[in-house]
Amino acid sequence: MKLLQRSGLFLVCALLVFAPRRAHAEPNRITVGIYVNQVSSLDLKANTFTVDFWIWFRSVAKSASPLDSFEVVGARINAKSNVIKKVLPDGQDYAAVRVNATIYRKWDLHRYPFDDHPLELVIEDGDLDASRSVYVADVTNQGLDPDVGVAGWSIDGFEHALVDHVYPSSYGDTSLGTNAEGHFSRYVLRLQARRHGSSRFLKIALPLFVSVLAAWCAFFIRPKDASPRIGVAVGALFAAAAGTVAINNQLPEIDYATMADRTVFLTFTMIGLSLVASVLVLSLNYAGREAAHRRVDKVGAVLFPALFAVLLVWVVR
Repeated sequence: MKLLQRSGLFLVCALLVFAPRRAHAEPNRITVGIYVNQVSSLDLKANTFTVDFWIWFRSVAKSASPLDSFEVVGARINAKSNVIKKVLPDGQDYAAVRVNATIYRKWDLHRYPFDDHPLELVIEDGDLDASRSVYVADVTNQGLDPDVGVAGWSIDGFEHALVDHVYPSSYGDTSLGTNAEGHFSRYVLRLQARRHGSSRFLKIALPLFVSVLAAWCAFFIRPKDASPRIGVAVGALFAAAAGTVAINNQLPEIDYATMADRTVFLTFTMIGLSLVASVLVLSLNYAGREAAHRRVDKVGAVLFPALFAVLLVWVVR
């Protein structure tokens, strides 16, 4: 009897040791594609852009519902319409929907108003992690409508990437253990928004250039006319301040200086130099040193625009 028990125990152990281990199930491969219909707005101040697009999914897993579980990361979906669901001749489930979404992003404005910006559209399954569902790009059918464009911008390029995104948190699910991480498959679409020419810079900089021109004119006003001479520089300051307000109204709160900001700083510096020169000339005139104040005006009239041109090239380089 004991021999039979031992033999049975040995048999059970042998089965446990030599039994083939159950293979991990492969994640469901979901084919995803996007066709961009329009980028309807690009708002620098609000840190957003709005895009209208078709998105579709193909999957062989009957239990999957990617159309219902997908998310546009970092975005607000404004509307979904024209939902299509059917089974394709090859047996795959096909689902498509038209989406309008406002996407939030932090713009890099260091070169504003000569700034170009990548526009990223990131799709992620909100329910299934990468162990159960991964995206595959439908390279053949995805694309960008040729008529896509925003006032002041051209939209071009169409690049995609498939990314495994890691969330370093279990979101409070203690069954996952400590230091748990969540891995989710992402489909990333990247477009490129480019400025139209240099007209934007001229619109912004023209009031500033006029202010510098007014400050330069002070060198041609006789020191005897002290009030008009100082008044020209003060008027230039007000004009530059108005231009600065107009620039700031178009941009979000940022902690660095844009190219436009550096142009503003240069403008105020030149106006300040003009004021200093005017005070010096007036002081020399009151002291009866006519030759000296004439020399300051002549030198200033030549050096002032030359210095501004050199510094402007440095600012916009």
